[in-house]
Amino acid sequence: MQGMKPKEQHERLLANTDKAKIVQHLKNGQDRDVTKIAVILARQCDLFVHFQRLWKMRVSDLDERLSTEQYMKNVYVNKRALYKELNRTTPPE
Repeated sequence: MQGMKPKEQHERLLANTDKAKIVQHLKNGQDRDVTKIAVILARQCDLFVHFQRLWKMRVSDLDERLSTEQYMKNVYVNKRALYKELNRTTPPE
């Protein structure tokens, strides 16, 4: 991470943390939780290209399905509806 700008270091740190969570959810068969991570990230991005870049940092060498253009567009375009659905049906922790 040396040589990276502070913003890039921060993005990489967050991506690595999310990636660990995504790997754990995939191992446990919790696709819903992976989608929730994607939706939360999508809601933080104003442009699809930003979401696409940040999401690829998290899933580039994991499940092929998660890094497809179709998956990313679906999450980004439907982020509001998906967020409502995931929060409505998720039991409180």
